[in-house]
Amino acid sequence: MAADTLQAVAPALEMRGIGKRFPGVLALENVDLTLEPGKVHALMGENGAGKSTLIKIMAGVYGKDAGSIRIDGREAEIRTPRDSLSQGIKVVFQEIALIAEFTVAENIFLEGYPTNRAGSIDWKALRAEAAALFRRIGFNVDPAARTGSLPVSQQQMVEIARALAHEARVVVMDEPTSSLTPHEVSLLFAVIRRLTGLGIAVVYVSHKLDEVFEIADTVTVLRDGRHISTRPIGEHTHDTLIQDMIGRRIDTLFPRARGPAGSRAALSVEGLSTAAKLRNVSFEARAGEVLGFFGLMGAGRTELAKAIVGYDPIVAGTIRVDGVPLRPHDTSTGVGLGIGLLTEDRKSEGLMGELAVSRNMSLAALPRFARAGFVDEGAERGAVQAFVDRFRVKTPSLRQPIKSLSGGNQQKVLLARWLMRGLKVIVVDEPTRGIDVGAKAEIFALIDRLAGEGLAVVMMTSEMPELLGLSDRIAVMAGGRITATFARDEATQERILNAAIG
Repeated sequence: MAADTLQAVAPALEMRGIGKRFPGVLALENVDLTLEPGKVHALMGENGAGKSTLIKIMAGVYGKDAGSIRIDGREAEIRTPRDSLSQGIKVVFQEIALIAEFTVAENIFLEGYPTNRAGSIDWKALRAEAAALFRRIGFNVDPAARTGSLPVSQQQMVEIARALAHEARVVVMDEPTSSLTPHEVSLLFAVIRRLTGLGIAVVYVSHKLDEVFEIADTVTVLRDGRHISTRPIGEHTHDTLIQDMIGRRIDTLFPRARGPAGSRAALSVEGLSTAAKLRNVSFEARAGEVLGFFGLMGAGRTELAKAIVGYDPIVAGTIRVDGVPLRPHDTSTGVGLGIGLLTEDRKSEGLMGELAVSRNMSLAALPRFARAGFVDEGAERGAVQAFVDRFRVKTPSLRQPIKSLSGGNQQKVLLARWLMRGLKVIVVDEPTRGIDVGAKAEIFALIDRLAGEGLAVVMMTSEMPELLGLSDRIAVMAGGRITATFARDEATQERILNAAIG
């Protein structure tokens, strides 16, 4: 009886003393992780802490160099992704690995389709079994739908259904809410609770503290490839969790070193409309203030950001910078007037990954360093070094390819790019997406500092804490329109969400 009880409570997965080394880098050193059936275990740490390496070892993408793995109390070897899947581990990576042209049902049973007596694929059974899996997780997705046509939230459900099809004991979710609306996040959490109700252990990897406190039972923190702590979530506060993650206290995540904003409108937008999304948008952003924009997915925040700087065409309306109209409406005119955009998708729309840090930073200001048609590299290097020092950009060298820097340091380089050019208005779209909590604090301080130096900062964000923590005023969008504007002391999460619903 005692042996049966012991077997019943055996961890779904135990990793002991895990080590992994890459050329010149010790990625993991003596890391432990224990996952209990029916529990949500958050895995947290800054970028570079080792989270991705650890979950790739679980997934069989990397082999471990040291340590042991036990599944349901038994020694196990995971050398390949097939080993991982066959032993009941399913990792839902941030980049979802589904075949877009296949149907939902085809993706779920990709490793083996049900067949009829003739040996052909039994399409009716395929769809019926897929529907049954969705009923188990309490989510309705059409098994016959083309997977590529589904929103990200439903594609995640397809990945979860695949896990159930393989009788997963462990489901790992890597930054699962990075592209989800608040409503979709609540639906995902309902599915996670359904999974734990089935006895499945869920690993939840996220930078979002509020989500972790809502969904996790236990949290493990890694730092610099080492295990720092494993504690029940109830023993943590936001401050203690941040301290474990970055090794120091952050007394205030949202600094307010700047004084009150001035009355001068650095940016005026009147009756702005685009063919596809924006409808009669009007607002002013004052010199020295942070004007936050919030909206649910599809509300038009990113479209507004791109229209303001001349990137997306408009069909009506006027944009003025210090009273001067943005005419013609294009990016070169916008840059000339002093508007810069920190894009939501820094990898594809902001960075030139193979180029050095120095050239990525100086790109918008290269004419400043031109001498007789050639770039004065000494002057360029001096200007770049000044911003690297000012923004505390962590890079081994100015010649380092920017793709090798962490997300937070990449974001600092992009901010410096525009400031080196000279700005009156900067539009920042999701400035902390994919950035760990320590780097977030630095980006928040930089935004506060820029506003304090007299810039108008227009910030588009889906993160409620940073919206409320940084903004002087908050504009809420729904359906391509501004539905409400709140002063800092009037804004509450409830009022903002009500306006966002429209």
